Amino acid sequence: MDIGYFKKYEPLFKTYYIKKFLGEGSFGKVFLIERESFGQKYSAALKLITIPQSKRDLENKLSYMTEANVRSYYEDIVNGIVSEFHLMSKLKGNSHIVSYEDHDVILHDGEIGWDILIRMELLTPLPQHTDLQKISPKEVVKLGIDICKALEKCQKEDIIHRDIKPENIFVSADGDYKLGDFGVARTIEKTTGDFTRIGTPPYMAPEIHSGSQYASCIDIYSLGLVIYRLLNKNRMPFLPAYPQKMEPGDEETATARRIKGDEIPPPLNADKKLAEVVLKACAFKPQDRYQNPADLRSDLEAILRENASELNEAIPDTNATENEKTSGIEETPYEPAAVSSKTELLMNSDSALEPKSSKVINKVQVTPPAQKKRVKIGFILCPKCGAEIRRDSISCISCRSQLRSI
Repeated sequence: MDIGYFKKYEPLFKTYYIKKFLGEGSFGKVFLIERESFGQKYSAALKLITIPQSKRDLENKLSYMTEANVRSYYEDIVNGIVSEFHLMSKLKGNSHIVSYEDHDVILHDGEIGWDILIRMELLTPLPQHTDLQKISPKEVVKLGIDICKALEKCQKEDIIHRDIKPENIFVSADGDYKLGDFGVARTIEKTTGDFTRIGTPPYMAPEIHSGSQYASCIDIYSLGLVIYRLLNKNRMPFLPAYPQKMEPGDEETATARRIKGDEIPPPLNADKKLAEVVLKACAFKPQDRYQNPADLRSDLEAILRENASELNEAIPDTNATENEKTSGIEETPYEPAAVSSKTELLMNSDSALEPKSSKVINKVQVTPPAQKKRVKIGFILCPKCGAEIRRDSISCISCRSQLRSI
């Protein structure tokens, strides 16, 4: 359905008008709506869902079911969607959960069908937010803390979200991160004995893939994967390290390794402590994970306190243009990256760069190359393997050694 179809319901909720299409979510489309009062304009998001999703689907059901059975079938779907409103009304008031404002269910005239209108606060989806600016490790940690607060509220209400992914995380104008789209959420009571695979496979916990019993820590697992991806140059575990080329089948292979229980490597842009927290959230066995979001939040807050200034450093831009990557070459002396006493940098005795001399910086042994090497502007040489890397890198892409603590 296009924007013209839904305009017949204007003014929506007695005062709002559709302005433009914003995107698509689970089951439906999202539009920007506005109302005006005393010369001031007020904006909101409108989620529009039509059941059945297509006339073809309706005709297919009618080909082998009675009209009464088809109507009952779709009514059950509508009731399931409306149950989302009940969940969101219970969660309303939490500053880290998308605010549900109002809804309306409109029955089609003379045919089987419903239009469902949901008014919500206007926010920016996380994928659009990360396209607009580089997200620093500090912001990634803040995102984790904010979504943990949302999950703490869910836990109090015995709600499992079951579909935490970047597309279901939103950013407010004030920079707060919020959890939304409870379309596949269920209460713990309803999931007992009904262990369905509803969700998004790349972010699903292994026990959901296997059809085993699961608990609320599956949401912690999915959040851990979101944090991992943002700290790993936008790549999930087991995918080729950036900037290596992605091949068809890489994502399926990576997901298969993850749900099989292969040990997940640490994300590239996380120091040892942050990596440990993320990997614990993504532990293969449920009993090895954080059992409640408050514990995960506590560890992330501790990292934020201890590394406040260093966390401000932005993750290196992975979308630099070719001109930016090759904008001139200059001959510069070897310049090791700043190494702090917190950085754990292990120099192997069989390094490709045979040391002629060595020096110790803050008790961390660093072996420089034997001679000068031509490097591009804005780049340095990895002190471990000698690979050319961006000056602001946190770790080496080639050998994956840590260069600095975030």
